[in-house]
Amino acid sequence: MARAPIGRQQLLDAARDELVHAGGTLELSALTRRTGLSTGALYHHFGSKVGLLAAIWDDFYEGLSRSTADDRLPDDPAWAARERARTRCFVAYHFEHPLAWLLLNRTAPDPGLAEVEALYIRNLSEAAAANIRRGQTTGEIPLDLDPDSAGAFVIGGLRHGIAQQLRADPRPALDATADRLWRLTAAALHLR
Repeated sequence: MARAPIGRQQLLDAARDELVHAGGTLELSALTRRTGLSTGALYHHFGSKVGLLAAIWDDFYEGLSRSTADDRLPDDPAWAARERARTRCFVAYHFEHPLAWLLLNRTAPDPGLAEVEALYIRNLSEAAAANIRRGQTTGEIPLDLDPDSAGAFVIGGLRHGIAQQLRADPRPALDATADRLWRLTAAALHLR
């Protein structure tokens, strides 16, 4: 009986699992053994090993964007209440995603991914800056804060704060971590 072809998402899932299992490295030979397919199938779907890794990074960051999107947040008109909920979603995604520890605590397994990662971080920072501008419009954030610098600061702080919490043994509770990081964010933004 012929084996059904493995699809793109199945390959992504298997590669992500292999990356986690191997502590941040991805050997195509181990992946082909795990999935029972040839490297040709990987190249067919992703073009190269870097293409496969970039697809894994894309999947991670697209999931992060979906999990912190406005439609996932309460309809509270107060900027701070909504952003506190967004911070919790941001932390929860990282606490629940199997790759988060590796992405936040190790360098990318291939230099080609550094550019991909930098682009996603820049996009997150720009979205945070736009959001901070909305908070300034409502009067909840002082106008003298530069939103671009503040957005980069908030995203960098969240990423490094979550990385530190993911390294802790035992890992702190999700709600305690989200509260701790929100308090630091609120202080940095001088929320009124």
